[in-house]
Amino acid sequence: MVEATYQPRKPKLSPLYQSIVGHFTEFESVYEERYQKKHGVLREVVREVVYKYLGCGDLKKGFARIKCRSCHQEILLAFSCKGRYFCPSCHQKRVLMFGEWITEEILYALPHRQYVFTVPKMLRPHFRFDRKLLGKLSQCAYQALKEFFRKTLNNEEAVPGVVISIQTFGDLINFHPHLHCLVTDGCFMPNGWFYVLPEIDVRKLEKLFQHKVLRLLLKEKRISREWVEKLLSWRNSGFNIHNQVKIKSDDSRGRESLAQYILRSPFSQEKMTYREDTSTVVYRSKMKPGSKKNFTVFAVLDWIATLTVHIPNKGEQLIRYYGYYSNVSRGKRKKEKPREATEISWKPEVIEVGPPPVSKELRKRWSYFIRKVYATDPLTCPKCQGEMRIISFIDQPDVIKKILQHLGLWEESHAPPDKNQRKREITFDPSYSQLI
Repeated sequence: MVEATYQPRKPKLSPLYQSIVGHFTEFESVYEERYQKKHGVLREVVREVVYKYLGCGDLKKGFARIKCRSCHQEILLAFSCKGRYFCPSCHQKRVLMFGEWITEEILYALPHRQYVFTVPKMLRPHFRFDRKLLGKLSQCAYQALKEFFRKTLNNEEAVPGVVISIQTFGDLINFHPHLHCLVTDGCFMPNGWFYVLPEIDVRKLEKLFQHKVLRLLLKEKRISREWVEKLLSWRNSGFNIHNQVKIKSDDSRGRESLAQYILRSPFSQEKMTYREDTSTVVYRSKMKPGSKKNFTVFAVLDWIATLTVHIPNKGEQLIRYYGYYSNVSRGKRKKEKPREATEISWKPEVIEVGPPPVSKELRKRWSYFIRKVYATDPLTCPKCQGEMRIISFIDQPDVIKKILQHLGLWEESHAPPDKNQRKREITFDPSYSQLI
């Protein structure tokens, strides 16, 4: 139930915005000298994402006019940048949409587990300088899961359903490439049955994953055979797999929450404090067993360098679908004559599977997700509580300035100029609008 009137966010007051707006130009000028050796060449996508973020929620970048049907009250809502893995607001919309979409369209009502694959610290720099290796790392994880599951079930036709999220960040924003995998706790068979997996020895799966990763890096000429032999002689190789998070077959909310978790943002604004007087950022996290501290203090330029390394390249997919959940498998099933949906019936270690439910009418608008998170409806009139509707989009700079000056909302910008700014067509997508 809606309990309050929606109040647009104020991105310029956020600690992230404050830490970047006055320092990004300086960061660009010193990057080659201070950070290139550690992080590689400053990618153009970093500049583009950051400058778009600085204009996210800014009325001067364009807005929608929204008018109440009853009292004719009118308000303006700024466009958003749609930035992924950087803008907290825009990425959170993606998280919510992904959680609902994958629950309704991809995942079957079956038991699932989360598998977390990690690699040794010594190997992590290879993935920092060549991000294409991240996709190949996810393939290693899937192949290890598929081969191990087939061996466990003694069936070479068994296929698991796997969704892998590639993450590059640790709790304190450090570069820590690892994989969060949402995996069916068993395998699908060609006859449509699902065989539940018994308890497994994760250490054996870990060894298989280790073998595949080392073979990959050898093939890519990132490491030598002498280095591999040295690593294999160590008592603790640094490879690790965790699979203790389990979701029951009837827990749809659990599947959605886990899907949202694996797509989470690299950082949380609630955990950061920006100190303007000292130009430092304090980032806090939970104290974990074996860790020596639960916070890190960054000089503001170091903070920007650490944060922007997690921005993916254009077209880089950090969510991968494999096995029964792959795009190819789903496409083949859609072409086949749909089987009648059947109720899931339990038998000894076997489940008969019906297709996941078809989504209801599309309701994934920006207003729906704001209402879902904050229990407020942005299309409810703040004056009379009536229904509001979008009447136009304003994106011409001269018109924007005249309207904002007339309303007393025009402020001179203190943000650095957007070197990548180009006039582009504004489109309205009801499944993911450009509105805040």
